[in-house]
Amino acid sequence: MYLFIAIIFIAELIIAVTVINFIVKINNRVNKLNSCVEVFNPLAEVCLQYVRCILTGFRTNFDKLIDYVACKKKQIFNKFLIVIAIYILLSIFRSKSKKYSHAYRIAGVIQDIAGNFLV
Repeated sequence: MYLFIAIIFIAELIIAVTVINFIVKINNRVNKLNSCVEVFNPLAEVCLQYVRCILTGFRTNFDKLIDYVACKKKQIFNKFLIVIAIYILLSIFRSKSKKYSHAYRIAGVIQDIAGNFLV
């Protein structure tokens, strides 16, 4: 009976020592990883700040590009409307009789002046 209790006690000690060794090994590995993270943390922070600056600059430039394209679209549309209006006026003046020829010449001069300002 005492032998049985002694064997169980020794077995419990062996299991306890094995579990303690396993916990110590895992603790050492966690300490190594923690030291790596502590070393890498400032570097990662600097890299993230650099990436944030790059993305902010890209977003700003992309917004400027979109504004530029919208402005050019509006300018082209306005030029198109002016040219259409001038050609409609020219065709009206040309289709009428000779008394509108003077107005036709004035409209041609206006078209030339407007063309110089639009370009």
